[in-house]
Amino acid sequence: MVVFSNQRLGPGAELVVSREAAAQLLREVAAAASSTAEARWEHELVAWLDRCAESGHSFDVSDIAWTPEHFERQRSFLVDAVQRAAGSSPHARVLHRWCAMIEAYPRESVQVGRRWQWPRPEVTI
Repeated sequence: MVVFSNQRLGPGAELVVSREAAAQLLREVAAAASSTAEARWEHELVAWLDRCAESGHSFDVSDIAWTPEHFERQRSFLVDAVQRAAGSSPHARVLHRWCAMIEAYPRESVQVGRRWQWPRPEVTI
């Protein structure tokens, strides 16, 4: 199981989905974001979402490498991508709930100098 969270909202807002569903919806969002990505951060987000899809690891909205000076634009970019992906996804309800978590993430929580935390793919034996 994969948990999508926003620690600021608490455990009641967490989404728990199967690894397969998480991988599919993250790839859908990455594809939607990729189609409009222009800035370096946007391309990095696409790559990070793809890596998260491969890894099967849980993550929090705070794991995204937001930057304080561009936060509103970055959050808007991701929200737009999630909403576009939800339009054709069998996991639309989950995507809408994850989108609400992203929208609720406050600028004050952004850490200066935050770097991408690249999850490692799980090794199955």
